Amino acid sequence: MKKIIVSILVFAFVNAKAQDKFSLGIKVGQNLSTVSNVYVDHNAASYHVGVVAQFGITKLISIVPEIILSQTKLEAAPDPLGLSVNTITKPETYHLNYLAIPILVQVKPVKGLLFQAGPQYSILIDQKKDGIENATFAFKSGEFAMVAGAKVDLGGFFLYGRYVVGMENISTGQQLNNQITDQSSWKTKQWQLGIGMTLFNF
Repeated sequence: MKKIIVSILVFAFVNAKAQDKFSLGIKVGQNLSTVSNVYVDHNAASYHVGVVAQFGITKLISIVPEIILSQTKLEAAPDPLGLSVNTITKPETYHLNYLAIPILVQVKPVKGLLFQAGPQYSILIDQKKDGIENATFAFKSGEFAMVAGAKVDLGGFFLYGRYVVGMENISTGQQLNNQITDQSSWKTKQWQLGIGMTLFNF
C-alpha cells in the first residue's frame, strides 16, 4: 500500500511540474460520526483541520493528498441493553484523535465543481475519556477507510462535503477492566463538511 501511494505521488508531482499545476491550501470543518454496534451516540459532532495539496494530471483530473488532524467522538454504553444504573457501566464519551492521510482522485466535470474519491489511512495519535467511569476500551492504532465527496471552487476559497466509511474494526475487543462484554465490530461512518482556502497556486 505504501509503495502504491508513493508511486502515485511521484507520478502526480512529475506531471504537475510539467504542467505548472500545483496548489497548496488549508481546510477546517466539522465531523458527524457514527460507530456501528455502539449503543449510544449517533452522528456525534467533532472537528477536523488540515493541509491539502493538488497535483494536476490533466485539465480534468488531479491527485489530492491531504494531511488532516481529525477527531472521532463516540459514546459507548458498556451495558449492551443500556439498563444498568451502576456507575461503572454508565456510558463513556471518548474523543479519538487521528492523523488522517487521504489520497484522492479529483475529477472536474464542469468549472467550479469537483468530485473526489480514494483511500484514507488514519493513525490514532491520542484518545481521551470524559467522566469518572472506570471501564476503558482499547482502540487499534490505525484505521483504513474509503472517501467520496464533492468540492465547490469559489476562486481562492472552497466548500466541501464528503463521506468517510471505515473498512476496519477500530476496537481491539479488549476492555482493560473487564467490565464490558460486547465484542462487536466497531466501524466508523463519518460525514465531513467544511471550508478551505488556497494559499499557493502554481
